[in-house]
Amino acid sequence: MKHLVIGAGATLAEALALGTPREQCPPLIRDFARKTWFNYTPHPLLEAYLRELGYTDLGRDPRELFYRLEEEGFTNIERFMEFAWVNRHREWKVEGEDLPPGYISGLRLMTAGSSEAAVPLAEHCEFWENLLYHGIGSPLSFFMSQCFFENGKGWKDLALSKSMASHLEPTDLVLNLNYDTVFELAPEQLGLTFCYSPNRPAGDHVLVAKPHGSLNMVMNNERFVFGQPEWLGMPQPPGFRSYSGLIPPRLNKSYAQHPAATMILGPVHNRRPQSIIMWGVGLTDSDVDLIFLYERWAKSADAIDVINPSANVAEKAGSLFRCRVRHFPSLTDWEQSR
Repeated sequence: MKHLVIGAGATLAEALALGTPREQCPPLIRDFARKTWFNYTPHPLLEAYLRELGYTDLGRDPRELFYRLEEEGFTNIERFMEFAWVNRHREWKVEGEDLPPGYISGLRLMTAGSSEAAVPLAEHCEFWENLLYHGIGSPLSFFMSQCFFENGKGWKDLALSKSMASHLEPTDLVLNLNYDTVFELAPEQLGLTFCYSPNRPAGDHVLVAKPHGSLNMVMNNERFVFGQPEWLGMPQPPGFRSYSGLIPPRLNKSYAQHPAATMILGPVHNRRPQSIIMWGVGLTDSDVDLIFLYERWAKSADAIDVINPSANVAEKAGSLFRCRVRHFPSLTDWEQSR
């Protein structure tokens, strides 16, 4: 039994293999804000965050300052989202007419056909819901369509993901940390079957766990549901909210704070894999709960294979886990070693 962990680097590798220009590819942590806020600004929270960092001259568009700080490594989306999470119940007041570019006024926009049974938001959670919808879910859905869908033909041939998926067997687990559904489309293109945790897999199904949520996951105040990977959450089904179940990259996050994530990870905690494969995983500072999970799995594993252009990730894995770690710069290198 093996566990495959999929990170943002896997989606990026697939996009680049399809010939997508780097600037049009989905984001990594280091350029997450620049790419997902291209049509949205988290005003006035962004200004409050930048002032807390000591900046007073924020300019006409505070996003530009954040992008520069992001590029310089002074701050990143994880630190900002932690600030947003801590202040998610605060009632932010927007005053004046001189609003920054990209500001979306009003409450969370609903798409045609969904407002008839809209689910009310929790008190003072409008800003947080807007941020998830306009600042993460909607732009990532756009990037996925831009990179992996061709008008008139459908989803492109996902050769890299299909190659990795071909190594999966029914007892295996895919822990997909991405919001996109690129990797789930690959088994469908191969004719393989899978199911989303916390559902129990049938005998020939691979189990896919997405604790950070997914573009094709919707929820309301009582439950959450995964749709088919071709469907990216829009239009919203009556009675559900798209993207409200996404767990953004943020410092100090705990899955215990998110009931859906707790349920999704419940069936996989005590599994004992013989091998672990990490493809495009960064082991970022916000991965405290994940590292604890990897440590549990590593106790039974013979080796951890890290597929990542950066050897630093493999070195970090080697220092964290009591298990043999092997580094492969690309999926091709990994497959040639088998």
